[in-house]
Amino acid sequence: MKDLIIIGVGGFAREVYWHAQKSHGFGVDWQIKGFLDGDVKLAAADYELLPDKVLGDVDGYSICADDVFTCAIGTPHARKILCEKILTRGGNFINIISKLAYVMPTVELGRGVIISPHTDIGDKARLGDFVATNALTVIGHDAQIGDYSCIMPHAAISGKCQIGSEVFIGSGAILLPKARVGNGATVGAGSVVLKKIRAGKTVFGNPAVEI
Repeated sequence: MKDLIIIGVGGFAREVYWHAQKSHGFGVDWQIKGFLDGDVKLAAADYELLPDKVLGDVDGYSICADDVFTCAIGTPHARKILCEKILTRGGNFINIISKLAYVMPTVELGRGVIISPHTDIGDKARLGDFVATNALTVIGHDAQIGDYSCIMPHAAISGKCQIGSEVFIGSGAILLPKARVGNGATVGAGSVVLKKIRAGKTVFGNPAVEI
């Protein structure tokens, strides 16, 4: 049985810790070993909130033969940096897919993906490597989501949307069918994307406009 290490010590990491125990493979293929500190250092009181031990930090940790990883960092660029640090040292990432999610059998998933409870992913959608969805996310048919992108709770991504890499989709955001979001863009909470967001831009509102 493999030992799962959760990269991150913040609120999302704590959520992933509990979600993982209701995910496919827990207790059969892997068990949870603990947390690795990532891109931030918390106050002592915040560390006390963690339900398991901290094994060190990403830079200093020595990877063991049975270790596998997931990255519970919600900021796409930081997520990429931390994952690459583990990858360059031979670390292996697995997918954490909640048993309470509905992922159609035609969906294509990359590695290191997190699918939280009550996520619904439609026919022939594709999620790249290290994509993370929070609870109650909906991803429509034929949608494509690039590597390291993070989708917050209650976001709705309609059919045939194309989302680039390292994109952040805020809570409750709605992307209409065939919308396009460029690499590194940020879609603010509650925003409605009608057509296209340029790479690297931050948008907010209904309809979403650059800010």
